[in-house]
Amino acid sequence: MNITGGWEQRDGRSVCRYMIVWQDLDGDSFCGAVAGYSGGGAFQVERLYAKHSGGELTSLMIDLEDKVSGDEIDFFDDVPDAIRAQCDDCEDIILNWHDRDEWEEAEQLLLNPDNQDQLEITGDMGTYSNAETPFAKEILAGIGATASP
Repeated sequence: MNITGGWEQRDGRSVCRYMIVWQDLDGDSFCGAVAGYSGGGAFQVERLYAKHSGGELTSLMIDLEDKVSGDEIDFFDDVPDAIRAQCDDCEDIILNWHDRDEWEEAEQLLLNPDNQDQLEITGDMGTYSNAETPFAKEILAGIGATASP
């Protein structure tokens, strides 16, 4: 799985600001899950299916909308079952990197301490990436996230 994410280092904790986990499907599409804080302060985790061509996104299906075309969609009807299953696997990775109990109690997605040593710390941010997506900013904007790489 491809992973990129950022965590704010605050009060001895690592608070997730964004995380994208994805799988390349073929030369021009990928699927996965994205997590981040939206402008209203709520933390969101969403599945995604994207297509690209010539270095630009041509489709970014998240929830009920294609964020590129603006067309209304239904992720569960418009994305094939096998791809949705891969999205679920990506979502599981996001959740497994974090403390689920703390998310329910404090509504903050905190990094599991076991994963802390995987972060590269610069100032008050810790980052992790085993692959780069040139579309990270567009994907995070698609869920209204306030932070991105």
